[in-house]
Amino acid sequence: MIQLKIDPEFRDMIPPLTGEEFEQLQENILEDGEVYEPIITWNSTIVDGHNRWKIICDHWDRLKDRFRIREVDFPDKWAAFDWMYRKQLGRRNLTEAQRTYMIGKLYEARKNTEAFKGNQHTERGAGQSDQHQNSHKERDETAGAIGKEFGVGRRTVRRASEFAKGVDMLKAISTDAAEKVLKGEADVTKADIRDIQNLAPDSVEELAKAIAYHTPIPRERLKRNLKPGRYTAEELEDISKTDAIIDEMYDTSAMPEYTLDLLIEDIQVNAEEFLFQLKMTLKERRALVTDESKMRIIDAIHHNVTEEAERVAKAIEDGTFQGPELSC
Repeated sequence: MIQLKIDPEFRDMIPPLTGEEFEQLQENILEDGEVYEPIITWNSTIVDGHNRWKIICDHWDRLKDRFRIREVDFPDKWAAFDWMYRKQLGRRNLTEAQRTYMIGKLYEARKNTEAFKGNQHTERGAGQSDQHQNSHKERDETAGAIGKEFGVGRRTVRRASEFAKGVDMLKAISTDAAEKVLKGEADVTKADIRDIQNLAPDSVEELAKAIAYHTPIPRERLKRNLKPGRYTAEELEDISKTDAIIDEMYDTSAMPEYTLDLLIEDIQVNAEEFLFQLKMTLKERRALVTDESKMRIIDAIHHNVTEEAERVAKAIEDGTFQGPELSC
């Protein structure tokens, strides 16, 4: 029997299949009597195909001559991660949270490839401040390149990276909590997850338990238990008094003063995220987009997107915009 290495770092990078999805994959393979998609390896370690390999091993007598292995010469593990995330983003029906997580992980992987490190050395260790300053442009270009690839803004990519870091911190405490977030089953926002990096360890653990057991999340109490030195005593006192401080904590990439330029950028980011999701929905349901149905789909987009956006713009112009509810 062929021996392939399984590295948990690769295996656990991708959101696992549900039991139902795995059973369906196994049923399809056994019915076809062949594994059509090759097992991708790097130095004999599985990079893509862990589920297929398990099915092959479980049914070795039937499938031992009915699969292929393709060895890929990645320059380093980060390049392998880059390949994995791009492949997953292109082929799986992901939840919005899983897609955000993948984009964030892709950004981190691409920043850490040998080619990037060859130019920038490392972002850790001695001289970290200077290296961070010197590499800011390259990181910004990396976010921009990934954003173009997936139809989102570079700021959205950087926020996705913060989201992915928060999910990974949850995963270190509770795999169940992290999976609930990625499946969209947790009563949390992306901002809640991005903000995890600012919380003290015991608060992260309390949040993980609340998510895992579906109990109410004490957001305000958690935000008062920040990492030492994160905010001054005066700033902590303002948390209970001003929305501005809370918003700044939700968005770790925000500037201390929220400017008109940032508002315009947020509008662009929100529009990009919405249009990306709309395009992905249409792509995933392309079989329903026919000559007979296209006018209904166009009318729905026009009514629910164009007309509503025009109503918001008109309310702003008239001075009647009051928030989510419009008096127009």
